[in-house]
Amino acid sequence: MARIKDDYRGLTGMQKAGIFMLAVGNAHSAQLFEKMDDEEIRDLSGAMSSLGTINAGIIERLFVEFADQLSSAGGLVGSVGSTERLLMSALPEDRVSQIMEEMRGPAGRTMWDKLGNVNEAVLANYLKN
Repeated sequence: MARIKDDYRGLTGMQKAGIFMLAVGNAHSAQLFEKMDDEEIRDLSGAMSSLGTINAGIIERLFVEFADQLSSAGGLVGSVGSTERLLMSALPEDRVSQIMEEMRGPAGRTMWDKLGNVNEAVLANYLKN
């Protein structure tokens, strides 16, 4: 009989990651697995295969913890720089350069046109500092 996991505090990080992968479903898990190397996939697969039955309360608590950690990060700032860094971690450099060139538009824009594309909160924080 498969054992039932019902002690959240006893879960390792790898077990939590395994529960997360199982809970988000095949399509989303597949996208995450594509980003992992073979060793990471082996480790995570091993944790997932040994979980047994997971209590629904454990899954809910895991997602609440995940949401809490995201919200305690202080929010996100979407900027050209952060977008470029994210793209560089996922795409070839030449493709990122092309995408960023299209986003930035023609080089002949005035500084005021460029500032018009900056998020107000980011600009206010920059000016405040």
